[in-house]
Amino acid sequence: MSFAIEVPGESTPFTPVELCRTLEAASISTDPAQRQSAGQQIQAWESHPDYYVTLQTIFLDKSLRREVRWLAIIVLKNGIDKYWRPRAKHAIPPPQKELIRSRLLQGSVDEEDRQLALHNALVTAKIVRIDYPDSWPDAIANIINVTRTARTGNPMHLGGALLVMLRIVKELSTARLARSQTALQKVTPELVQLLGEIYTEKTAYWQEFLMKGQGDEDDADHAMQNSLIALKLLRRLVTVGYKEPHKDSMVQGLWSLSQTQFDQFLNGVSHDSWIPIPYQDTVGKHLVQFTKLHIDMATLHPCSFPILPNSIPLVRAYWNLVKDFSQVFEKSSGIKQTESTAGNTKHEGPLAEKLALKGLLLLRSCIGIAYRPTQSFKYQSPEMKDLETQAIHVIKIELLGRDFLLDIVQVIISKLFVFRKSDLDAWEENPEEWEAQERNEGHAYEWAIRPCAERLLIDLLTHYRELGQPLLSYCELATKVDMDIVTKEAAYCALGCAAAVVHHSFDFDRFLTTTLVKDAQVQDSMAKLLRRRIAILLSQWVAIKISEPNRTVVYDIYRHLLNPADSHNDEVVRITAARQFKEIADDFGFKSEAFLPYAPDFFNLLIGLLSEVESDETKLVILDTIRLIVSRMEEHVSQFGDAIMMTLPKLWESVGSEEYMIKQSVLAIMSALVMSMRADSQRYQQLILPLLSEAMNPESPLHLHLIEESVELWKSMLMQSVPPLNPDLTQMVQLALPLLEYDSAVSNQCLEIVKSYILLAPQDLLSNALRRPALASLAKTLDANGRDQSQLGAKTIELMVRFSEELGGSQGVTVIVQDLLETGLVQTILEGLHSAWESSQTTGPNRKPPKISTIKETDYFALFARVCIADPAIFTSLLSHFANGGPIDTVLSWLLTQWFANFDCMGDIEREKLSCLALTRLLELPSPVQELVLGKLQEYLSMWTSVVTELADGTEPEAPQPQDTLIWPGEIPRYEYDTPLDLHERTFATKDPVHAVATYEFVKIRLQDLVQRVGGEQAFEQQWAVNVDREVLLGFQRLSQPGGTTAK
Repeated sequence: MSFAIEVPGESTPFTPVELCRTLEAASISTDPAQRQSAGQQIQAWESHPDYYVTLQTIFLDKSLRREVRWLAIIVLKNGIDKYWRPRAKHAIPPPQKELIRSRLLQGSVDEEDRQLALHNALVTAKIVRIDYPDSWPDAIANIINVTRTARTGNPMHLGGALLVMLRIVKELSTARLARSQTALQKVTPELVQLLGEIYTEKTAYWQEFLMKGQGDEDDADHAMQNSLIALKLLRRLVTVGYKEPHKDSMVQGLWSLSQTQFDQFLNGVSHDSWIPIPYQDTVGKHLVQFTKLHIDMATLHPCSFPILPNSIPLVRAYWNLVKDFSQVFEKSSGIKQTESTAGNTKHEGPLAEKLALKGLLLLRSCIGIAYRPTQSFKYQSPEMKDLETQAIHVIKIELLGRDFLLDIVQVIISKLFVFRKSDLDAWEENPEEWEAQERNEGHAYEWAIRPCAERLLIDLLTHYRELGQPLLSYCELATKVDMDIVTKEAAYCALGCAAAVVHHSFDFDRFLTTTLVKDAQVQDSMAKLLRRRIAILLSQWVAIKISEPNRTVVYDIYRHLLNPADSHNDEVVRITAARQFKEIADDFGFKSEAFLPYAPDFFNLLIGLLSEVESDETKLVILDTIRLIVSRMEEHVSQFGDAIMMTLPKLWESVGSEEYMIKQSVLAIMSALVMSMRADSQRYQQLILPLLSEAMNPESPLHLHLIEESVELWKSMLMQSVPPLNPDLTQMVQLALPLLEYDSAVSNQCLEIVKSYILLAPQDLLSNALRRPALASLAKTLDANGRDQSQLGAKTIELMVRFSEELGGSQGVTVIVQDLLETGLVQTILEGLHSAWESSQTTGPNRKPPKISTIKETDYFALFARVCIADPAIFTSLLSHFANGGPIDTVLSWLLTQWFANFDCMGDIEREKLSCLALTRLLELPSPVQELVLGKLQEYLSMWTSVVTELADGTEPEAPQPQDTLIWPGEIPRYEYDTPLDLHERTFATKDPVHAVATYEFVKIRLQDLVQRVGGEQAFEQQWAVNVDREVLLGFQRLSQPGGTTAK
C-alpha cells in the first residue's frame, strides 16, 4: 500500500478558464479547505508568462462576479512589485507587458465601481513608476489625451481618468529616483493648465447648481467629485512639480484662487450656508485640500511661500479662524482617529476643528521658515540664499510681531488648553487608547488641537523667550486655590511647556511643596484631570530644575498617583504616572540610595497595574518603566529581585505564542536585572534559562523577533557569572555557533558569547563534543566583512589555543592544531599569506594583488604565533603538512619573510611582542629550522631591537637592561564596574606570555643557546653575524648597555 500527498494545483494546467474558476473558488467559496487550495494554486501559476495578462482580462470582463474581478485586480496589483521589473525571476515577458499597458486606462475610465477603478489606478501608477519614461514614454501623454476627451463627455469617464492621474502623480512624487521626479516636473505645466481648466469649469457648474438650481443634480454630483480630485492633483503638482513655484504665473493664479474660494466655501458651510447640507461634506473636503496646499507650500517651498500673493494676510486669516473656533472649542466634539476597513487611518470630527488645526500647523510651518532654515531650506545657490534671507525677513517682521505672538499665547493657554467634555468622554470610553494617543512621543499633534497647540507654544517660547513672563503671570493667576480644576489643568499644561524658558524666574521647588502636593490630593469629581497633568508636569520640570531634597517629594506624589486604593486615581492617571516616572528615573540626578525606601511600593504598584491593563502597548510602557528603574537601582535592586522574577515568567506564559513585544520587554527587564545584581543574579538562572532557550530556539516562530533581546540577556548572564557555569547554560552555546557566520550586530554579540564561554568553561568548550563545531564556526568569522567581527573571531581562536595548552600541555595543543588542519583553517591561512608574499615579490603593472589585507595578515600571524609560543615543534609539524613531501624550508622560508614584513603593518605593540616571542622560540629548534633562522639573522636582530626599544619606551632609561612595559606587576587591577567575566579574563591575561615574559631576557636566553649550538661566539660571528649589516648589529648590542634603548 502506498500513500501520496496531493499538492494542490501542481498538476492543474494553466488556462484562462481554470484561472477564473480558481479565483471564484478563492473569493466566493465558503469551504476553508477549498479556499486554501485555490490560493495555493494561484501562487503556483505566478510564474506562467500569460498569468498576469489573463488576470487583467478577467478583471475587465464585467460579466463576471464582482468578487472574482476584485480578487483578480488585487492579485495583479501585488504581482507588479514582484514580476514587472525585467531582472525579476519569472519576469513578465515584454509582449505581455505591452498588452497589459494598452488596457490599463480602460480599467478605470470605463469602470463604474469606484473601488475597482481605484485598484486599477493603483496598478497603473505602479507600472508608470517603473516604466516611465524609459519603457513607456507616452504614458502621461496618453492619460492627458484620455482626460481631454472625457472632459466634455461622460463625467464618470472623466472621474476615472482623473483618478488614474492622481495615483500616478502620487507615485512619481514619492519616487526616490531623480529620473521619476524630473519626468514629473517636465509634464507639470501641461498638467496644471489642463487640471486648472477642469477644476474651474466643474466648480462653476456645481456652484451654479447649488446657488441657482441650474443644471442636472447627477451632473452636479459628478462635477463636485471631479473638481475635488482635480484640486487634489493641483495641490500635489504645484508643490512637487516646480522647483520655484512662486515664479510660475499658473501657480500664482491658483494660489490667489485658493484664497478667494477658501473664504467663499467657508461661508458655504457656516450656519446660514447657501450650500445644502448633503453637499457640505464634499465642500468641506475642498476646504481641507486648500489648507493642505497652503501648509505643503510653506513646508516644501519656504522661499516661495512668503513671496506668493497675500501669503502673510492668509496666515493672519487662518489665525482669525483659530481664534473664532477657540470660542466654541470647549463645546466641540473633537477629532477622533480611527482605522478604516482597509487599514488606513481616518480622522473624523467637526470641519471647523479640522480647519483650526490646519491653521495651527501653518503657523508652526511659518516659525520653521523663520527659525529653522537648515531644516526648511534645501537649496543653497546664491539666488536661493537671497530668497531665504528675504523669506525669513518677511515672516519675522511682517507676521511674527509682538502683539500677534501675545495674542497666540493668550488664546492657546486660555482657550485651546482647556479640557473639554469630549476629551473626558473619550477618556472614559477607552482609557488606555486615549492615554496612548495623548502621549508626548506620539503624532497626535498632527490631528488633534490640544497637542498641536502645545507644540506651537513650545516653538514660540523657544524662539521668543520674552513670552515666558506674561505666560507665567497668567499661570500664577490661574493656579490660585479658588480656581476651578479645568482652568488650573490648562495652566499647568502651559507651565510644563514653558519649563525650559521660565525656570530662572519661577521658584518651582516652592510651588511643588506649597501647591502641587495639595493639588495632587484634591478630592473632586474632576480631580483625575489635575492628577494626570501633575504627573506630566513633574516629568517636564525635574530634568530642568529641582532641588535634591525635593526629589523625595516627587517620589511621594508619584507613589500617591499610582495608588489604586484612591478612587480618583483611575487607569489613565496611573498609566500616565507610570509612563512619566520613566523620565524621573532616567534623569541624571536620580540617586538609587534616595529612591530605595520607595522602591518596594513602586515595584508592587507597577506590577499590580501591569495585571490590570489590557492593551499590549500599555503593558510595554509599564514594563519599560520597570526596566529603567531596575537598571538605575543597580545593586540595590537585589532586595526586590525575587518579587520581579516571580512576575516575569508568569507574564511570559500569559501572552500568546506569537505575541513577541511583551516577551521582548520581559527579556529586557531580565537583562537589566542581571546587570544590576551582578554576580548575585546567578540565583535566577534556573528561572531565566527556560525562557531564553525558548526564545533562542531556531524552530520557534518568535525566534527572529526575540533574537536581539535574547542575545543581550544571554551575554549579560555570562558577564555576571562565576565558574563553574550552570550545565544548562553551558549547553546553550550550541545555539550561538550557527549565528556566527552572519554579518550582523547579533552575530558579533554571539561571538562575544562564545568567547565568554571559552573563558568561563574552557573544559566544556574544548571537549570532544563542542571543540570541533566551535572551531569550524569560528573559522568562518575570519572571512566576515566586518573588521571587528573577523578580529574578535581570530582572538577567540587564540584563546582556545591558549586554554588547550594550559589544560592539556603540548598534547592539548596537538589536538587543537589537528582540528585546525581538518577544518581547513590552516590551509586558508597559508593560502592567504602566500598570496601576500607573492604580491610583495612582484612590482609594476604585473604585480599580483594579495587575496587578504594587511590587517587580516596580522590576525593570521597572531594565530600562528600562539601555536608557536605553545610549542614551536608543533608549529613546524603543522607547516610540514603543506610542504608536499619536501623539506620544511619550502614553506617556512617564504612564511618568515612575510612575517617579518608584516611587523610594519601591525600597529599594535602587543601583537608585535606576540610575534616576536613566537619567532624567537624558533631559535630552540634544530636543523633544518636552525639554518633557516640563522639565514634570517638580520631580520631577527632588527625585529628584536625595534620591539625591545618600543617596549622600553617610558621606562627608566638608565636601567641595567631594557624594561618591558607590557609586564603586569603585582595584583590584578580592579575597577568599580568590573563584572566577574572582566576579572576572570584579566586574571587569565596575566598568564599570557605577552604580559608575563620579559622580552629582552627571553630573547637573550635563546640567542645565547643558539650561539653555543653553532660552536660558540667566535664561530657564530664568523659564520653568521658577518652577514649582518654593521648598524643593525650595533643597534642590537647597545640594548645590553644602560640607556641602550635610547641611544642613537
